[in-house]
Amino acid sequence: MTRDFKIENEEELRQFNEEFKLVIDFEKNLTMHSNRRNESEELTLGEFKLKYKDNLLNWTRYFEVAFNGSAKNDWIIQNTIADVDPLVNFLQKSDFETLRSYLKWRTIAKFYYLWKYETSDKSMESSCREHTSIYFNYALLPWFIDNVYDAERREDILLLAKHIKETFYDLLGKYTWLDDETRSNAKTKLRAMDITVGYSDEMRHRDVINHVYEDVKIGDNWYMNLQAVEKNRARVRMRSVNKAIIPPLMSTRDVNAYYADFLNLVFIGIGISQAPFYHLKYPPSIKFSGIGNIIGHEMAHGFDSYCYQYDYDGKKLNWWSEASLRNFKERYRCLESQYNKYIFHGVLTNGTLTSGDNIADNVGTRISYHAYLNSYGKLDGDKKPIPGVNLTNKQLYFLKFAQTWCTGRDDASKMRRMKTDVHAYEEFRVIGTLQNMPEFSEVYKCRLGSEMNPLKKCMVW
Repeated sequence: MTRDFKIENEEELRQFNEEFKLVIDFEKNLTMHSNRRNESEELTLGEFKLKYKDNLLNWTRYFEVAFNGSAKNDWIIQNTIADVDPLVNFLQKSDFETLRSYLKWRTIAKFYYLWKYETSDKSMESSCREHTSIYFNYALLPWFIDNVYDAERREDILLLAKHIKETFYDLLGKYTWLDDETRSNAKTKLRAMDITVGYSDEMRHRDVINHVYEDVKIGDNWYMNLQAVEKNRARVRMRSVNKAIIPPLMSTRDVNAYYADFLNLVFIGIGISQAPFYHLKYPPSIKFSGIGNIIGHEMAHGFDSYCYQYDYDGKKLNWWSEASLRNFKERYRCLESQYNKYIFHGVLTNGTLTSGDNIADNVGTRISYHAYLNSYGKLDGDKKPIPGVNLTNKQLYFLKFAQTWCTGRDDASKMRRMKTDVHAYEEFRVIGTLQNMPEFSEVYKCRLGSEMNPLKKCMVW
């Protein structure tokens, strides 16, 4: 990194090295005082300020400055630090020059790596295109909708989502382990769940998009332009805290989807609404297994081992009876135990870490399959739609599900992810889900007691 800075003489080099060492030492100590929790502590802002009122930091003032006076006590704080007090004490004892140097070099490092990227072997056209899609993703949205993402595709995916949501709603009525009150609350949450595909309709309006970028001033200086768009991203994110809108965090090129617990909302990105997950001309079995499975997965996150704590309005509220909650925990712990037993290169996988997404995989696959059966499968489920391929639509559903998780990731990469990734390895996402589905064993005629049709199965929802 030092090779890219203009240093005139030995004295400047000495000062540079001293400051750099100061920053490195500070960051090491900062890491030591920032031990992570196994699970984040979730409090309202008011509760957080009350709990940590005795430490040396004025949290009320901190949040007022950070959010320009708009912070509200009912905001949800997700604290991932195991013990806040030692961290605050360490920061309070750090001298001003050290803090200033640290912030300066963190800022330099951010823009340095962006600059290195700009001056790499990538073409200027490619680099500009990527940065434009990142920083002006909402401005590009109308063009993308008009030229790439047609309304017919969006409406078709929304129809799939409607079938899946209705199927899940019907299944909630059949679970005997839920009492009537909890079942009613679960149905209320699902009924209120919003599903947005591609974009929220308001983002097609020019005045809304202009408002997103109204503070951005673009000139001839690359560095100043980059600062301007970075500041704007932060401003827009902070504005969105008080609004039930989808913040501009997902580019049109991002192949992703998510569930937002505080909004009780499923968002299916434009990038994932295309092959191999979806195509308008795919047969229904493939549509439900591809993008339908993604929709079911995100929908199921609203009822996983973390988001079960949130109600229909996105508030952290207990809507469970004691008996139903006990039954729910027993069921998802069965799943945790199952995924704890998978072995990768001699190392046991962590079913607790991946619990939420394992639930979403299992539930999403089941509800999207039954949605297919309810809407199309009774007529064409046993037909073989692909000439020369001796597989029925029902079998193709599960084949497509497995194909979705094919990956070229090497073993070393998988091992590095093992301690931090909330998703199970791809092969276990497939095997674990299908082992729990009698529907899979039925269409592929797996013998009871075989690896893919075990006697004991775990089913949460």
